[in-house]
Amino acid sequence: MLKDFTTFKIGGPARILVRVSHVDELKSLNFVRDKYFILGGGSNVLFADEGFDGTVIKIEILDIELQGSTLIAGAGESWDGVVKYAVEKNLWGLENLSGIPGTVGGAVAGSIGAYGQSLSQTLSWVEVFDVQTGEIKRLNNQDCEFGYRESIFSKNSAQVIIRAAFLLSQIAKPDLSYKDLSSLAAASIQEIREAVLEIRKNKFPDLAVEGTAGSFFKNPVVGKEEAIELQKKYPDMPTFVLPETGQIKIPLAWLLDHVLNIKGMRMGGARLFEKQPLVIVADKNCSSKDVITLSQFVQTQVKENFKIIVEPEVKII
Repeated sequence: MLKDFTTFKIGGPARILVRVSHVDELKSLNFVRDKYFILGGGSNVLFADEGFDGTVIKIEILDIELQGSTLIAGAGESWDGVVKYAVEKNLWGLENLSGIPGTVGGAVAGSIGAYGQSLSQTLSWVEVFDVQTGEIKRLNNQDCEFGYRESIFSKNSAQVIIRAAFLLSQIAKPDLSYKDLSSLAAASIQEIREAVLEIRKNKFPDLAVEGTAGSFFKNPVVGKEEAIELQKKYPDMPTFVLPETGQIKIPLAWLLDHVLNIKGMRMGGARLFEKQPLVIVADKNCSSKDVITLSQFVQTQVKENFKIIVEPEVKII
């Protein structure tokens, strides 16, 4: 059952499930004749209760190596494990991304970011398997077409990530722009990691207790003029400049909590998490339909009240 391979703990059977630990195993698969889905750690996906009528390819390619200040990791490595490794080596650039669940491949595909840092700022290259040609290619940062929570990989599953390289810094480069980190002015890289882990612990559900895919929605991104108009209506609303594009990110959680007041709202077995309404939490017997119904309600409310289109960050399969 696919629920056993996702942090939402939701999803029926796959027609075929293949676990890939080496690139040669990718080469042996016939991608042309079957519908397929590439799965990493399952931390950003919601499968239907009916399952998936195709092949789910779970990437479990492992390896971590260091070449100077460049850290190279297999796509199946735990993302947080890679961050922990970098911090232990005193290499800067990933520490604010501590605690994000999932794999390296999923992190690259989803163009993750948190607490002032984004993966795209340090990624040097990605090695991919092209399912159409059977070739292994290397893409540089620009080739990946990183945007806010998207990349060429999130739009095109024909490029399967094998491994990724991150150019880190031996020189201390703390990013403490996030308000909850601002008191750590003289912090070490380990202290920053520990602070981020504590923040996430207080904002996200315990995966050992409840199902979730973390932030279910993307924060809406608007132009400067639209952001100014929103701040005229809601002067206390914070805004953030995206490092990837320079556009303005509107904190959806703030709108859901301070304006719509729907934090904690429940529909069936799904609810908006009490500590962070961007997060949808699934009870033990929650269905995918419960999650989708709640997410659509949120999207409708935001559109009607703020004229803003909200998109899911989680892949709904």
